[in-house]
Amino acid sequence: MKTGWFQENNQWYYLDANQGGAMVTGQVTIGGQQESFDENGHWISVNKYVAEAKKYLGVPYVWGGATPSGFDCSGFISYVYKVARQDAAGFYNSAQKISNPQPGDLVFFKNTYKNGISHIGIVVGDGRMIHAGDKGIEYSNLNSPYNQQHFAGYGRLK
Repeated sequence: MKTGWFQENNQWYYLDANQGGAMVTGQVTIGGQQESFDENGHWISVNKYVAEAKKYLGVPYVWGGATPSGFDCSGFISYVYKVARQDAAGFYNSAQKISNPQPGDLVFFKNTYKNGISHIGIVVGDGRMIHAGDKGIEYSNLNSPYNQQHFAGYGRLK
């Protein structure tokens, strides 16, 4: 049995000899990089989430919003990732904590408008995130003094 990547019908898969040559599903570390696979074994590029998020740049901020007519921070994450709605703290509690974020991973902030985890964005790379800020869906610098002061950690949806 071999372990490795293969492509069929424009879909990428990863076979693991340690699992009897079965297709990998869920989360797995390959070559030091965390990779994600759906329930059918299809590789999910985290960059697909960044590409999806960018479609909504400029959409206004709406408290409680979770549609392209207006988003708040957690509604934006729920919509982009196509997962059940929860607040930023809920996403933080359910995410796998990571220290080396990749584009498409989540970034969490604390004590912004309330105590505890209170804001969430999507890492896009180059020290930036895309999120539902005061002006709507926008890019922000992760290294700004405000973001550094409130930074709580990085996570990846399980």
